[in-house]
Amino acid sequence: MTLDTALLDHLDAEAQQENPSSAFTTIGGAAAVSAVVEEFYARLLDDPALRDFFTPLVESGGLGALKRHQVLMLTKVLGGPDRYDGRDLRAAHAHLTITDNAYRRVSLHLLTVMHDFKVPMDILQAADDVLRSVSSLIVSGAQGDAR
Repeated sequence: MTLDTALLDHLDAEAQQENPSSAFTTIGGAAAVSAVVEEFYARLLDDPALRDFFTPLVESGGLGALKRHQVLMLTKVLGGPDRYDGRDLRAAHAHLTITDNAYRRVSLHLLTVMHDFKVPMDILQAADDVLRSVSSLIVSGAQGDAR
């Protein structure tokens, strides 16, 4: 599990109280988001075109923190409680020279995992809209770059 059970329970309780009809609660809350994130990173690490972006984090033991940030970000994006405490997207990705192709590949992995977890189509569409809207904050590499 990406986050401790107490935090997951707290996110669910707050979501039920503040916004029980959110996409976050609709898909199953914090446990569902955590499961999506676990599978998402498993697929990214299995993808030869993307794994090199994450190898330094795996080697340094930082992948757990990245997963935690991702769970909290997805929770927020899906209308759950806003507990995201990571850097802004531009600062977090600036040093990675991510191309549009790599970004679209990562986005496709996330949307595919969400689809595989039976996330409703309207929520998938909204997630795709968010991914498209933030791409300029993440993409910084020239299309000719290897990654």
